[in-house]
Formats: sequence, structure tokens, C-alpha cells
Amino acid sequence: MAFETTTLKIKAERLGSISEITGFLNELETTYNSLYAFDFIVRSLPDDVERGLLTSLRREKLVQEFLKGSRFKDISYDYERLYQLMESFYFDGRRLLPPLASYYEPLNVVTLVPPSERLLLSKVNIQSPGFWEVLGTMNPLNQMREYLKDRHERRKDRDWREAQEKRKGDLDIVEKENSILNARIDTLKKLGYSDVDIRQMVMKLVLEPLTALDKYQDNGQIEGPGDEA
Repeated sequence: MAFETTTLKIKAERLGSISEITGFLNELETTYNSLYAFDFIVRSLPDDVERGLLTSLRREKLVQEFLKGSRFKDISYDYERLYQLMESFYFDGRRLLPPLASYYEPLNVVTLVPPSERLLLSKVNIQSPGFWEVLGTMNPLNQMREYLKDRHERRKDRDWREAQEKRKGDLDIVEKENSILNARIDTLKKLGYSDVDIRQMVMKLVLEPLTALDKYQDNGQIEGPGDEA
């Protein structure tokens, strides 16, 4: 599953100390990897659900064929075999939707990003103000661009700044501001996942990584995104 690539330019009011720069770049890559994992999982789920449905239908066919072919000559064997088939079908096959948490809770998100699609530092301007430019897949970088742009614009509003701590971590607001995220949430809803399952996944893979960039925007290492490539 190859993703389209793009660049993201991040304007910086200041570069910072070596430890600040290292922390910023590490957090930027961590956020990118997490958003990449979210996008990859959501795009893969319809195929997983389809495979689950086909498996369930095959199990049902096995039960039906067994019932048609059974003559109950060896009743103990027949009932044992039937129980095994029914257990496989009803206790396993009816769960057509794989639990969302099973995808991301044990996951090291780095393992989902192939070498060809990892985040690369493509340009740096060390003047003050300067910028960082990174190259990577489109959807994760566009989500970061939308988030940083909206937050940059809102930071100009004093009332918004005063309410920032109350607002921080508000998933409903982030959803409204991020069109790519909205599209992915819509996909999950159409597949039949509950709002609770979706919210937990978005918090873990999208909101928490994005808000980890806030401190770098507050200290001037991130001003906002530059013009789109």
C-alpha cells in the first residue's frame, strides 16, 4: 500500500539549543509515525472486515455440509464434531469486526512505516526566523499542517490563549478542525465501530501525538506551517 508523498515546511521563530532541537525533531517523527499508523490501519480495515466475512461464510457452509452429510451412525463422534464446528462459527466467526484496540494497543508504530516512507529532513534554514522542511507521506503531513495552522491562527487571539488549557485535549474541536481526520472517522463509523472505540483510537494515535507538538509552538520552535508545496 503505497502512499503519495509531500513536503511540510515548518516556520520557526527560533531554533533552540541542541537538546531542544533534538527533542523537537524526535517528537515530530514520533507524531508522523503515529499518524501514519492511524491512516494505514483505517485504510486496511475494510479488507480485513471483508476477509472476516468470507471466513464466517465458509464456516457456516462447513456446518451446513456437515448436517447434510451426517447420518448419525456414530452419534458421539457426530455431536463432538458438530460442537467443534458450531463453536468455531458462533464464538469466533460472528465477530466480523476485529477490535480496534487489537491493532494499536500492542503496536510499535515505527514498525508500520517502511523505510521508503519514513520522515526525512529535506531542507533547513538556520537563520532567525528559519524553517524546517520534511518529506513524507501526504496524509500524516497534511494532518500536522492543518493542526499547526489552526493553532497558529488561534494563538493570535488572547481569549483563545487564556482558554487554551481548558481546550487542550478536546477531541470534538480537533475533529472539526481536521478534515482528513473527519474522513477517517467516517470510514470507521461506516464499518460499524462504536463512538467509544473510535474515540479511544483517535486519542491514542492522533490527538495525543499532535498535542505533544504544542510546547514547541509555545516556545517558538514552531511558528506555523509554511506555504504548501
